[in-house]
Amino acid sequence: MIIAAVDIGGSKIALGLVSGEGRLLAESRFATDPAMPYAELVERIRQGLTALSQEGPVSGIGIGCTGRMDAKGVFQANSFLPNLEGRNLAEDLGLAFGVPAAVENDADAAALGEFRWGSGRGSRSMIFVTVSTGIGGGVILGGQLFRGLDGCHPEIGHHVIDPSGPACFCRASGCWESLASGTALGRRGEQMQGEAYGDARRICDLAEQGDPAAQELVQKEARYLGLGLANLITLFAPERIVLGGGLMNRWSLFEAGARAVIRAQCGLVPWQKVSLVRASLGSQTGLLGAAAVWVQRFSAPPTDRG
Repeated sequence: MIIAAVDIGGSKIALGLVSGEGRLLAESRFATDPAMPYAELVERIRQGLTALSQEGPVSGIGIGCTGRMDAKGVFQANSFLPNLEGRNLAEDLGLAFGVPAAVENDADAAALGEFRWGSGRGSRSMIFVTVSTGIGGGVILGGQLFRGLDGCHPEIGHHVIDPSGPACFCRASGCWESLASGTALGRRGEQMQGEAYGDARRICDLAEQGDPAAQELVQKEARYLGLGLANLITLFAPERIVLGGGLMNRWSLFEAGARAVIRAQCGLVPWQKVSLVRASLGSQTGLLGAAAVWVQRFSAPPTDRG
């Protein structure tokens, strides 16, 4: 079984072929162009997948894309690719290739990839959390991706941690993203210590070098990360939380503080049994996640190989 994978992001569109065992066989990419007409976008993807599929016929097409879509796969307003609005890309690509196709939000796709082939393998309940410029993720319960009313996916980055906190575009104040994302860490650093501390990666570097101001910022970040994780553990009591995104490459800086918050906050669920692990698919997350979207929809459930 070979799955064609399409990973659509704000800066690039990656195409790939993925085996049924989760091995990336071939890939290509081209730059995202917000002004590209929809028909041209479909054709570029079709041509790219056709070139790759000379490796062998594909069983289906899986798509992960930034933005929102309804339960039927029809895109809602998309700031990165406005011409996707009202379109069903999975349906159109499936018709072009004569195979079944499926699409999910990119965060849900990444969750499915980690669940099937990455750090979530072997679990039945898993939450994938990505902490980078923003905070997003996907929730898998009973081996199935959880979708809410009208097919929406949970916005785990936008539950409120501190209602007196900064305003967010989501219309809440003090949501998890506004307080614990990499963007929030850099903003807090600049406000507290000046421009030299206005970047999350630099703050982490300085903290590792023993800089007291950076270490104080890291401690605050760890507390905010811990509050959000504690809420997820209390609400869902998952077997595993998989941590991805750029800021979680520095998880060792935040882990002790975040775990201390979880220990203090999660008194009604067996928090000690919840495994917090780093994501493992790395640079292949987008394409393997897109392929996992198709496998989850049309193939057998994953075997327990944990």
